[in-house]
Amino acid sequence: MTLATPTSIVPVAQTHMLSIPVVGAKEEDGAFASDGLRDVLKQVRHIDAVVIGCGLTVTSSTTKFVHSVQAWANETKTPLLIDADALGATRPCSALSPLFVLTPHPGEIARLFASTSTSTAEELARYLNAVVVAKGPTSIITDGANRVVCDEGTPALAKAGTGDVLSGMIGSLLAQGMESFEAAWSGVILHARAGRCAEERYGTRSVMAEHLLEAIPVVLCDALA
Repeated sequence: MTLATPTSIVPVAQTHMLSIPVVGAKEEDGAFASDGLRDVLKQVRHIDAVVIGCGLTVTSSTTKFVHSVQAWANETKTPLLIDADALGATRPCSALSPLFVLTPHPGEIARLFASTSTSTAEELARYLNAVVVAKGPTSIITDGANRVVCDEGTPALAKAGTGDVLSGMIGSLLAQGMESFEAAWSGVILHARAGRCAEERYGTRSVMAEHLLEAIPVVLCDALA
């Protein structure tokens, strides 16, 4: 696993990511420059999957940066998870792929519906030619032809950062070679169960994103038992 971030943020990121390599990329106004991908690819030779969007921020340069990552991932057939601020840069004319997973929350999916003239997650997945995870109290995972509904979530997951954990979980499954639709629904279900596990220990109001990380090995052991 490697974290790519604008160069000026590398020292801060390294204080929190002691066991994960952090690479810097060209920046503009504190965010990724439009051609920042070149710097990342120079430093990271082997990429099994990419997660983009968490903490990205939205500027004209990051929008171009997201488009360049999408085009590169499509060309190289690299699985790509698109979340958070990267969703705002995603548009129908972008180079999307069935290898891609989009993880919008209700507000983001409403904007995607409005921009694509679709009204269901299935229609959106078909329109964008990608897997869509419509997050919510009941989450819908679909590739346009197949659909899985997860109602195992908990209000404990309605906290800042828990969606980033989900993105990382799905991204990890993609990097391990799991097909995009299967990785998406597997990640959502494991994430929901990790939320319930953390809730049992800390209580609904006290669960924080990092508590989900502690719970992941527990729910994985249960799933494999």
